[in-house]
Amino acid sequence: MLLQYLTRAVAISCVSAFVMPALAAEGDDFFQGKTLTITVGVAPGGGYDLYGRLAAEFLGRHLPGRPTIVVNNMPGGGGLRAAIHLFNSAPRDGTALCAIVQSVGFDSVLGELPVRASEFNFIGRMTSSIEMQLVWHTSQTKSLNDAKTRVTVVGATGTSSPSAIVPKLLNYTILTKFKVVGGYPGTQDSSLAMERGEVEGTLKSLESLQFGNRDWLEQKKVSILWQLAMRPAPGFEHVPAIGQLGDDPDGNAILRLIASTAEIGRSLATAPQVPPDRVRVLRQAFQKMVADPAFQATAQQRNAQLAPASGEDIQKIIEDTINTPASIIERVKKIVAMDP
Repeated sequence: MLLQYLTRAVAISCVSAFVMPALAAEGDDFFQGKTLTITVGVAPGGGYDLYGRLAAEFLGRHLPGRPTIVVNNMPGGGGLRAAIHLFNSAPRDGTALCAIVQSVGFDSVLGELPVRASEFNFIGRMTSSIEMQLVWHTSQTKSLNDAKTRVTVVGATGTSSPSAIVPKLLNYTILTKFKVVGGYPGTQDSSLAMERGEVEGTLKSLESLQFGNRDWLEQKKVSILWQLAMRPAPGFEHVPAIGQLGDDPDGNAILRLIASTAEIGRSLATAPQVPPDRVRVLRQAFQKMVADPAFQATAQQRNAQLAPASGEDIQKIIEDTINTPASIIERVKKIVAMDP
């Protein structure tokens, strides 16, 4: 009996020794001669496109075989069309990537995205994406506490955008009095509306604020009421982070759910069911890319901030979002459905 067991163990060991290197070789060799596509869910221009094209320029240099990488813009649904395409239609062999919309987990649990976000394979994050709620200097609201005592009118770009959802969640959880005016086609439009006095405030990314409207900060043209983040961004420690607010555990859980979108930021994902060895190779190449001095220098030249995170870390954030208690998700759905 012992001899049979040892013989079988040796046989299994030999087969494993043959199969495992073969799988590794497949992952290492697969991308040679291939063309990979990074789909960007918005029109050319803007943050997602900037980072998608940056990755397309450098990722292939760190993949075995140095494959060609091209960018395909697929605007629609605030990035959801591209995510649905990646889930339902894109090849499941590792050649299809997406500069995935940062709200992918949040949209998935709310049913706005009709797929389970945790089934995507996340490759890595180039940067987080923190958004700031601004109010113009003419507004009597100067802080989040002021927004609890007076109605503050803010512009929003769509009913499912953070510019509309977060004020509703804050009204519900910490009793602010935001009034949301929706219908602005984009952030630029709501920003102009704020400057003209149509609304008191708008939501704007920290990156856009620092590089596109630095004078607003330097000349104190705006006050920042809150930031959509799990924790304050460096240099903005005085601004409340949504993920740290909430007057009770349920309120905090509600706000952390939306704040987690900032942690996804500008990430790359590939389709479900891609062979694990190819996911491994893509993740390793991504880590080499973000550590590449040439990549970092080019990002700096293009005013693209970097705050990298591994694919495994982003996968964990998405899984935590998907596993949010059903009671919290139902409460968020009801709040989001309320009139502004």
